[in-house]
Amino acid sequence: MARKGPFGKIIEAVTASEGAVAVVPSAREPAPMGVALVDKASEICGAWPGRLLDTQGGPGGLIEFPPGLRPIIIGDLHANLDNLIAIIDHGKNREDFDEERAALVFVGDSVHDDRTGHMKEMDNSIEILDYILRLIVEHPKTVYYVRGNHDTFDERLRKSGIAQGLEFKNALLAREGADYVAAVQRFFDALPMFIIGPGFVITHAGPPRGGLVREELIDIKRYPEKYHQLMWNRVNEFHGTPSPKEYGEKDLRLVLFQLGLAEDTTFIVGHNPLWSDGNRTGVWLNVIGMKNHHIIYSGSGSRAPFFTIEEGELVVRMAVNEKPEVYNYG
Repeated sequence: MARKGPFGKIIEAVTASEGAVAVVPSAREPAPMGVALVDKASEICGAWPGRLLDTQGGPGGLIEFPPGLRPIIIGDLHANLDNLIAIIDHGKNREDFDEERAALVFVGDSVHDDRTGHMKEMDNSIEILDYILRLIVEHPKTVYYVRGNHDTFDERLRKSGIAQGLEFKNALLAREGADYVAAVQRFFDALPMFIIGPGFVITHAGPPRGGLVREELIDIKRYPEKYHQLMWNRVNEFHGTPSPKEYGEKDLRLVLFQLGLAEDTTFIVGHNPLWSDGNRTGVWLNVIGMKNHHIIYSGSGSRAPFFTIEEGELVVRMAVNEKPEVYNYG
């Protein structure tokens, strides 16, 4: 069923059929195992189509998304592999993905369960990381991943007082060993920070305060403060004086201007809480009145949303049917 979205965009919520069968990634050639798998994924992400080289000749922080390729834009998953599989299996996604007509675009934060009572559990994080690494290796031209703040082992990363980065590192050490952990760290460090596509841009957290130009994005590791902000900034929802960790519409418009992009370019991020709907869907369109600025979350509690482009228009789809509310009495 289609409905008219804000500012004239057609926003569709199309649910998957009941009883969909989960399918593992289709293989083009067998993926390696262990450290070899992680290192191969790092090598591939450094050579993704559209990834620009930095001044040192290495893979830079900016990707120019190839024209003619349909993006399937997936928000923070936080270890929810079921939602990822539902998105891949939704509609024509898998067919288009297998035939290289569409690309998966992860907005970051695929690991670290964010559900209360589950934040120290790391089995699901290990499983989804392995799944995504295999997707990258088996589909080297059509999987993109932007680094998020949870794509780290940093012990300073904490959620509800739990050092999830350190917990993840220790779990991987116990299961796979130190060489594997070092390889995953190399993978995290190899990830880009920003994607520019036809009519849209993607980063994990939001625009850095004061803006940035293309040269800074390409050489982003030479600008550690802006690198940090692209993973950590949150929207200033209350229009008051922003904290050093917040951005507003002025920062968003300045980034688009400095990148030479149209003012109405769609600006897509994850990371931010979705207070607007209590995370019932996982999508917040036109955030606090900022036209064409959208937040997407595809993890637990959401309806596994994804964005895509059809006939030049941004469309949001839901890969999981809405669950009925259940009330218990007595």
